[in-house]
Amino acid sequence: MGAVFMSGCCGNQEAAPAPKIEPKAVAPMSQADQMRQKAKVAEAASLIGYDGKAIKRDLDKIIDQHEQSAKQLEDLNNL
Repeated sequence: MGAVFMSGCCGNQEAAPAPKIEPKAVAPMSQADQMRQKAKVAEAASLIGYDGKAIKRDLDKIIDQHEQSAKQLEDLNNL
């Protein structure tokens, strides 16, 4: 069997510079939003026989209650 080798014949060509991509300014996520992102992982529990959507829904309720409690506490501190 024969093998075919191909080599480039481009010589000393310089590669075009890659366009600069500036990162977008993203507002930091609140603690509740961070917890919701982590709660999305709970849906993977469906893979092992649990109801992942129900677990995520329950976690979202808990996060909402936590957020309401934190807001009420903050309002009391502002009095």
